[in-house]
Amino acid sequence: MQQARRNAVRRLETAAALGMLLGLSACAPREADGNGATIPLSPCHLKGLSEVAECGTLEVFEDRAAQAGRRIALRVAVIPAVTATPDPDPLFILAGGPGQAATEIGPTILPFLRRVRPRRDIVLVDQRGTGSSNPLDCPEEPANGGSKSSPQDELQRLMDVIVEPDRLTACLADLDADARFYTTPPAMDDLDDVRRALGYVTINLYGGSYGTRAALVYMRRHPAAVRSAVLDGAAPAAIKLPLYMAQDGERALRLALDDCAADEQCQERFPDLEADLDALLRRLKAGPIGVRTRHPRSGDMVDLNITHDGFVSQLRGALYDPDVVSLLPLIIKRAAGGDFDSFVALGATFSGGLSDSISLGMFLSVVCAEDLPHIGAAERSKALAGTFLGSVMLDAIEKACAIWPRGELPPGYTDPVSADIPVLILSGALDPATPPSWGEEVARHLPRARHAVAPGAAHNVLPRGCAADVVARFLEAGDAADLDLSCFDDSRRPPFFLDPSGPRP
Repeated sequence: MQQARRNAVRRLETAAALGMLLGLSACAPREADGNGATIPLSPCHLKGLSEVAECGTLEVFEDRAAQAGRRIALRVAVIPAVTATPDPDPLFILAGGPGQAATEIGPTILPFLRRVRPRRDIVLVDQRGTGSSNPLDCPEEPANGGSKSSPQDELQRLMDVIVEPDRLTACLADLDADARFYTTPPAMDDLDDVRRALGYVTINLYGGSYGTRAALVYMRRHPAAVRSAVLDGAAPAAIKLPLYMAQDGERALRLALDDCAADEQCQERFPDLEADLDALLRRLKAGPIGVRTRHPRSGDMVDLNITHDGFVSQLRGALYDPDVVSLLPLIIKRAAGGDFDSFVALGATFSGGLSDSISLGMFLSVVCAEDLPHIGAAERSKALAGTFLGSVMLDAIEKACAIWPRGELPPGYTDPVSADIPVLILSGALDPATPPSWGEEVARHLPRARHAVAPGAAHNVLPRGCAADVVARFLEAGDAADLDLSCFDDSRRPPFFLDPSGPRP
């Protein structure tokens, strides 16, 4: 796949070069890096981005402490500012996951930065272990000689929560990497190397989800280099990633059920929604439900087993997007009656997209070192009690981390980050992963932070309502003190679907 991407870039270089000659703006003025490192940039095309970008690589030591041994190449893409006199401090986008690549998800974020792009370069760096920066990918299919899974088996895998020890062990053996060195601190030191090699003195940061943790780590390790930061869905180290999945997911589900009950039309159409869900979960607890359903992509009829763990995992995933949540009452009602077609279509869409965009090995390198070791037995029991998800995700990650190597962290890594830097924190009130309580926790330790909560948003606020305009105004001012956040009050949950045709007017 990587070779195919490289070939595609080469095929586009001629057209890209023509685009440069026809008026591609110069990047922001830069200063030479004190250590002499540079990143030669050449025209490139990023999937999902119509205009030409400038791409290059920077080699760094995998083991940054030793400054010896294996070197890895970091992929860097710069989308130049449009104006002839751009501001000197670009915006670096930090991807989520952990495990997503900035050059792959960046083009989906850029439309919401349309007010930022004219005056600032946008910089995308594939974090070590992701994208084209020595990715820690663990393919589901055997690399050589094995039989390919059938579409039915692939769909069943998407619908389940399964840890495959043999797959992880084989993945580790095949990686040209030491997975211990792919945690957040060395990655953020990589990022600073990129900043200096590109000649930027100070930068702005936008991080979403795990990208907010990366931004916080960068702010702690390189505070003088940060002009401002936007944290969209705060995920500090204190979130202990698997631990609070169940608790925060329960909160988001409860909000959805309560909002349906408070909506006259939704309550009339689904009067026993909570009871239907409880009965369905009890039935699944007793054993898998065999269903014959239509494959969402091929249209062929397939036989699947709907398991309890798979169902609750997909239910939690659906809570990430308010537009998808608007479908949940209808999906739950149908599933309770034995019709899982809509549920399977939803799960295949979301699970398939997630598995394609995440480097599993990098995810484990972060979570197994930065989160899991800090979870105590008492808080584990408390965080899981009374939740629909229970220990499903935590158990799966614990099994995987029993196999995956664990890197070392610097002293005080889990302590709150405090820095005298202007910070805008965005939280979605409906978020099942990084609810506003985590934004409040982060803001308590940042004296120049402002925290905005969007009532109708869930995970990642930037695409919702007025958020893009607020972010643009914040980056222009470089300060949040006088920022008007009142427009977030107008954010509302999308109306619930009462039947397949949608909500009633």
